[in-house]
Amino acid sequence: MKKIYFVFICIALAFTANAKNYVASKNCINHIKKYEKCSLTSYPDAGGYSIGWGHHTSSVKANQKITQKQADAYLVSDVKEAEMYANMLIKSLPYKYKFSQGFFDGLVSLVYNCGYSGVKNTKFYTLLNRCRVKNGNMNKEDFNYTVSHVSTTRITHKGHKIRRKDEMKMMKN
Repeated sequence: MKKIYFVFICIALAFTANAKNYVASKNCINHIKKYEKCSLTSYPDAGGYSIGWGHHTSSVKANQKITQKQADAYLVSDVKEAEMYANMLIKSLPYKYKFSQGFFDGLVSLVYNCGYSGVKNTKFYTLLNRCRVKNGNMNKEDFNYTVSHVSTTRITHKGHKIRRKDEMKMMKN
């Protein structure tokens, strides 16, 4: 499974290497920290375990402990991965549009929390694909309607409602 994942990442990086990639801002990282909190001991999460700032992989086991330095390193690595997937989502849209930093930060946070497939297979992303763009300008009604669907994206815990509202606000800036 790890080999397949590695191949997918390599293909994704090759796919996105030619075009300019967006980069998450400090605001995005602070937003993620606000909602993920930091736990130096693993905790049950989404069919497995997470540790640090919401670091979730099959290698995280019950009762695992890490240092703050490792938690911060996982955060940097996980944000980079979420950036890559957010850029892939944007580049796979059927139009070219220069999104705001706020939109990208909100998208990175959403991908960080829900995963690539968890965002790609949502009504939000389906609607984003259908936004009308003419001469580099996105139809504002389409955009606002699309972003409003972030508030209902993959809510499995009470805290997700508040997080999604904040991500929606970020995307509109």
